Amino acid sequence: MNVVVRPDLEAAHRDAWDALGHAGTWWTGEQRVELARTALAAMTGDDPLPPWIAPSSVDGRLPAGLAAPSSAHDAVHRISAHAGTLSEPWYRQMADELGDLAYVEIVGIACTVAAVVAFRRAAGLEPWALPEPVDGEPSRNVPADLVPAALNWVRVTSPADERAAVVQAFTSVAAEHRRLWTLADAQYIPDLEMVDPRWTRGTLSRPQMELVAARISQLRECFY
Repeated sequence: MNVVVRPDLEAAHRDAWDALGHAGTWWTGEQRVELARTALAAMTGDDPLPPWIAPSSVDGRLPAGLAAPSSAHDAVHRISAHAGTLSEPWYRQMADELGDLAYVEIVGIACTVAAVVAFRRAAGLEPWALPEPVDGEPSRNVPADLVPAALNWVRVTSPADERAAVVQAFTSVAAEHRRLWTLADAQYIPDLEMVDPRWTRGTLSRPQMELVAARISQLRECFY
């Protein structure tokens, strides 16, 4: 299959993919690549685990000598393979073990892997190898204006609950928030254009895009 990918989409995917190898806000480049590999295995493996079984509890599911804690691998695995089964008590447990903002970055890693891998598989393109880790320490930047939110389990930047939950969900980890919106701008529609029902790139119209999205969401039993 000869698929021509829009340059802006290719660039957004490549930038997000390469960023997996660099230190983030809470995880090193080595840890991020590890977690991305676990996410990839969860999404594409031939022998999936049920959601109530953590990979760290099964011999051979995770390699020895991991840089990231096993609970982080358990979290990214379940997020990647069984997102529809996540519950607030489970999130609270992960946040207690890992830190709530470190958990948000793990979700961002899973989202990056899902976006790139699913697109390339659906388009019949060769999968990309994960990047090599780059030395460096996480920034550990914590926004000064974090507040609880009614629409999210995770803390968000103030003001809370004035925008859709999916829009504010990553605001506590600014680097992941920027990266995922760069992906969304290329894959879907720029954030600032959301209010325009007639927006188009000149291919699908906005109503056509929403129809496709709604149909796929229905078929995949999307809980959002």
